[in-house]
Amino acid sequence: MADIQAELAPLKRALDLALTLPQPHFGMDRPATLARVDEINALIDTRRRKRGLPLPGPNDVRQLAELSGRHFTRQRESVLTRIQRHCEALEQAARSAPADLIEALGAIGTSPAEVQALTRDAHEAWRSFHSGAYKAATVMAGAVLEGLVQQACARLGERALQAFANLHKGRAPKGALQFTVDEGLAVLRECGALSSALTHTAKGLKEMRNFVHPDLARKHKRAMQSTHALLALQALCTLADEIAWSLR
Repeated sequence: MADIQAELAPLKRALDLALTLPQPHFGMDRPATLARVDEINALIDTRRRKRGLPLPGPNDVRQLAELSGRHFTRQRESVLTRIQRHCEALEQAARSAPADLIEALGAIGTSPAEVQALTRDAHEAWRSFHSGAYKAATVMAGAVLEGLVQQACARLGERALQAFANLHKGRAPKGALQFTVDEGLAVLRECGALSSALTHTAKGLKEMRNFVHPDLARKHKRAMQSTHALLALQALCTLADEIAWSLR
């Protein structure tokens, strides 16, 4: 999952170059025009190989150095429109959590209302990340983790309650929706729904959420960075996929 601004930057640069590209005319600096057209192609080339709305092909862009008059105007408008629509699609996708995560949450939630709540929080985590609110993104990723762990335990029903009793002998029983994150993770591991490695990953995500507290930030002399938030979101996707697969 890449930073959306990093993906948009070359496309927006290509838009600027295409918009200011002079129409071919007698006596023009042809090598300079060809160099600019090649730069536009280079800027959008990496996105051509990725999913999304189609971008103009190399020949479509090169025609900007060959056409003139209304043919040039129409071709440039076509190139600009396709690049702009691709940018808009990227920005729209950045406001939503990945489809695979939403599918996994749908498999974990015990009711449509619970699935909707998990999905809403997941979308908020992704919107926060792509707007630069990395602390908020990490907090929301932790909230989704807590919710999906409780929902997964609820789906396991009596198995989860028995696992809790085995792990915490002598303690009063509690419902799956009252489990803490650590309790829920221990139950899922006991039931075979979560591997040891991913249990540690989940605990790391929980600790990362706690890292947003001012006291811890001052102690470690670090602020929440994009890399921290990105790691939290990636961990959430991996955990949700693993748990959903185990419950099927």
